[in-house]
Amino acid sequence: MNELHNKIKEIAKENGAVLVGIASKERLADSPPSGNPEYILPSARSLISIAVTMDKKNLRDFLGKKDWLTHGNERQKMVRTIYLIGDKISAFLRDNGHEAVLVDVNNDYRPEEGAKDVTEMTEFLPDFAHRYAAVAAGITRIGWSGNVLNPEYGALLELGTVITSAELEQDPLLAENPCDNCKMCTLVCPVEMISKRESEKVTIAGITEEIGKRKPVTCCFIGCSGYQSLSPDRKWSNYSPYRLDNSLPENKTTLDQLNIRLLKADPMLSLEDNSFSDYRKAIFNENWHMGVVCGNCRAVCWKTRSDRVENMHLVTDSGVVILSPSGQHVIADGEIIEVQTPYIVKVAMSKKEYEDAVNGSVDIGQGFTPMDKEVLRYLFGRDSKK
Repeated sequence: MNELHNKIKEIAKENGAVLVGIASKERLADSPPSGNPEYILPSARSLISIAVTMDKKNLRDFLGKKDWLTHGNERQKMVRTIYLIGDKISAFLRDNGHEAVLVDVNNDYRPEEGAKDVTEMTEFLPDFAHRYAAVAAGITRIGWSGNVLNPEYGALLELGTVITSAELEQDPLLAENPCDNCKMCTLVCPVEMISKRESEKVTIAGITEEIGKRKPVTCCFIGCSGYQSLSPDRKWSNYSPYRLDNSLPENKTTLDQLNIRLLKADPMLSLEDNSFSDYRKAIFNENWHMGVVCGNCRAVCWKTRSDRVENMHLVTDSGVVILSPSGQHVIADGEIIEVQTPYIVKVAMSKKEYEDAVNGSVDIGQGFTPMDKEVLRYLFGRDSKK
């Protein structure tokens, strides 16, 4: 089995992984339900966790709202790399007589009672949680934010998992948690998902971590999807130009109902091919744009505390994002107007640019996301520029 172990790591590293670790299924016996590999593969004996990392310059340009698209394009390429590495490892294991399954990288959730589809889900429990595998395989530990961290790469990791029937030699657990509780993650979330003071405990692979208490998952969904982009003090936003009239409800049932309404109204979810119906297909579609607007809690978490503080300031000192008539997400410069859309959210725009667009004195761009495209069409009543 040492030969299999070494070859798997060789395949991963040769194809772009910065980290790869292996664990037995027994290490996840104490994990939450989404850490059970037998849900994916009943014959599971081992799991392989792979990670790729992102370019820090691109990420800082994103955090400081200088460049929206480059980071999203890079994230899309990272996910493609995960799929390609996982495919190669899975094929190698099958060629050696073992069952092997590459877990979908994202947007693959267990059915929920009463939910007909993803638009009616409220728990979003993944078929298998990659972060639990990464802890069990010894490449990460869980930090205050609930994201996983590595001593060298911080939380700047995209994760993938291969589950196999092969009994493989496992790697040692990561002895020390890189998280020093700086809590920069709590300061860059517009919906304040993570508590600064209250904590809760989670146990994975025999390691019990104390992490920040989190609001219901639908709160995170609303923020990271860009439906609510504006900070409570209205001084900064994530990279989305959309916002709600009011702060998010504290009551879970009311919050869940709001999330369902937002998902059902979102033009992206009405498309036959979307990232929830087939994430892998979307990732490899050259015409699909990964419209990343948040994930700030992970993105600020670099190796050193000084870098994390700088990243936090990039987010909170760079102002508010609006939608330009060209379809770009840009920093507001001047008076802002908030316009109601048919999709529950309001869109923030430059007052002058909005009036010029209404008067027909500027070209209207096509936009990069389904929401942007439909909002531009709705607001200005004519076809977008091709």
